[in-house]
Amino acid sequence: MKRDLSQKILYYVLTLILLLAGIFLTYNWQHSKVSNLNTKISNLNSQVRGLNSQIVDLTNQLAKYCPTSSNAIDNVINCSGYSYTSLKGVEVLIFTPSKDTKVASPVAVIGEVPGSWSFEANFPIKLLDSTGREIASISAHVLGDWMTNNLVPFSSQLTYSGNYSGNGSIVLYNDNPSGLSQNADSLTIPIQF
Repeated sequence: MKRDLSQKILYYVLTLILLLAGIFLTYNWQHSKVSNLNTKISNLNSQVRGLNSQIVDLTNQLAKYCPTSSNAIDNVINCSGYSYTSLKGVEVLIFTPSKDTKVASPVAVIGEVPGSWSFEANFPIKLLDSTGREIASISAHVLGDWMTNNLVPFSSQLTYSGNYSGNGSIVLYNDNPSGLSQNADSLTIPIQF
């Protein structure tokens, strides 16, 4: 009888230990999941803040290069862009710099490209001198859906040092992660130094 009682007590103690271990492991698992979700939320909030900052920068740059209508409600920016056609016939809208504009460092490049021209919202831009030598390059960032063929705004700034004169060009390239020449596309904006 004593043996039955001690076996029952042992059984209850082991059951209690297993139950407590299960509760402890469940709590740790849930705590880990919540912690991971909080980290993801924090990262998303940082990305949203970064995008909001880029939108403010784009708006400020557009305001600098495009006149604000004096009779418009809420000071709407009136900016007419120049439409360029890429080597493969893709239409791109550039607000600044205008064709054959004289530029100096830093050169703001603002416009709209098809979202699909970028990969993970980025595409390359290069500044070339009259011989085609690269002076500066940057990875421009689209401010919207990069998985669409619709035009999406972008803003970038090319900074260079040195004194250049004469002709030059700004070349926008579609991002081509495949590296295949049949997927490559670009357009050239002639500028002056």
